[in-house]
Amino acid sequence: MYQSTDFDAVRKPLLEASTLSSDCYISDRFFELEKKHIFSSAWHFVGRTDEISEVGDFLAVDTPAGCALVSRCSNNEIKAFINACRHRGTRLKEKNGRCKLFICPYHAWSYGLDGALKSAPGMDASNFNKDSYGLSALRLEIWSGFIFINFDRDAADLLTWLDDMPVTMQSHSPDSLICTKRLEFKVKANWKLVIENALEAYHTGTVHQSSLGAQRSESIHATGQWDALFVLNESDKSIATLPGELQALPFIPTLSEKSKQGTWFTVIYPCTQLVFSQDCVWWLDIKPVSTSETQLIVGGCFPRETIALDQFAENSVAYYHRWRTATAEDNAIVEKQQQGHMSGHQPSGRFSSREHCVHKLNNWVLDKVFGESVR
Repeated sequence: MYQSTDFDAVRKPLLEASTLSSDCYISDRFFELEKKHIFSSAWHFVGRTDEISEVGDFLAVDTPAGCALVSRCSNNEIKAFINACRHRGTRLKEKNGRCKLFICPYHAWSYGLDGALKSAPGMDASNFNKDSYGLSALRLEIWSGFIFINFDRDAADLLTWLDDMPVTMQSHSPDSLICTKRLEFKVKANWKLVIENALEAYHTGTVHQSSLGAQRSESIHATGQWDALFVLNESDKSIATLPGELQALPFIPTLSEKSKQGTWFTVIYPCTQLVFSQDCVWWLDIKPVSTSETQLIVGGCFPRETIALDQFAENSVAYYHRWRTATAEDNAIVEKQQQGHMSGHQPSGRFSSREHCVHKLNNWVLDKVFGESVR
């Protein structure tokens, strides 16, 4: 069994602290604790409202807390359900799509877009009432077009979870964003390695030496269940394309003076990253599959006005290239990290001042697994 005192060295101030032990990245026992104490009650990002803009559009989502369907109903409301038939639990949908009914592939029970059971062929059980066997509803809340679900009915609401993040990012006008690209990856690494890598610029001069290059960053003050690394611009050009790339799109006109100076690499705990750059927003939707496997979905968004520009189709290619290039390099290095940890004998390391967000994340994980009161 793990004891909170096992992690006293991680709890120290940043430049005195040790990193998490290898066991936290390779142990099935620790992953089970994370599922129980973190993912069961966390807000899980699933996508943008514009991705399901028409009645019948749906997202099929997997999370460590369970699988879900998110659909736009006939009254234009967006709802979420457990992706399982109420008869004997068969998964209804595998991929995102559009339909008029959710039909179970096992016994053809069918459900409306609002989750109501429409038909149950051959069901002759006594006192059977269709109204009692609709799909199991999940909590769903939306902030500026970003959709989140929660499997815990008693969890704090989304805006409480985010606290001052919506105000901090308001000048990027996130309500106007449209998702234009989704990329999916399977990463053979623990979820924490994936999000930790996304929260420090210490590695960029080596891992991304021939692509992004070295980056300067600074910490910010956040309240709520989120944090951010602010990467400073070295020129008047966005870092959403590779250095030297000439094909660019205009900055978001409503940006605050702070946001004009760089890019916000946020984390919405536990494992969602929304990156607010001067001309676009992209996300890393990090979905833990097992102790050593993570599904990563990268989505790219641009303001509606930018998409309407004549040069958008041509110039957006540079952004997609940057996301593919950097993500492939990041995935490769975290898989090497996982391989290094797999020996099980790797001692804890130390944090540099450039890894402040990683230190905060590690301590947030420990708070949730062991309870904040034990600190």
